[in-house]
Amino acid sequence: MPRFEDQGAPVYQAPGLTPGLLGVALAVSGAILALRRGRDGAQTTTFWQNVFGAPQSRRRAGAAVVLTVIYGAVLFGNTPYLVATFLFVTAFVLVFEIGLNSQNRTKGVVRSVIVAIVLGVVTSLGTRFLFETLFLIQLS
Repeated sequence: MPRFEDQGAPVYQAPGLTPGLLGVALAVSGAILALRRGRDGAQTTTFWQNVFGAPQSRRRAGAAVVLTVIYGAVLFGNTPYLVATFLFVTAFVLVFEIGLNSQNRTKGVVRSVIVAIVLGVVTSLGTRFLFETLFLIQLS
C-alpha cells in the first residue's frame, strides 16, 4: 500500500487527521468530566470502579489496546500486510482464548491454536482480496 508521504501530499491533508483530532478532543473532554465527577463525588471508590470496571475487564481491554497498538504502530507498514494481519488476528485469538480465559482449561488448547491459525489465514487473505478487488487498494 503506498504511504501517504510518498504521494507528495502535505501532512494536513491526511485522511485520518480530522477524525484523529476529534478523537483526542473527545478523550480529553471525557477525562475532564470523569476527573471532575470523581473529585466531587462522595463515594469515589465506587465511582472509579464503575468507570474502570472489574479487574478482568481491565485486563482484557488493556490486552486489546496493546495488541492493536502493536499491529498499527509496529507491524503494519513494516511487515507485509498478509503477515502482519495473520500475526495480529492469531495473537488476538490466542491471547483471549488461552491467555486471558478465566477458566484454566488445558483441554482445548490445541483446538484453540488451530482455530486461531485458521482465523488468521482466512482474515488476512479475505481482507486483502476485498481491498484489492472491491476498493482497488493495493496492499503490500
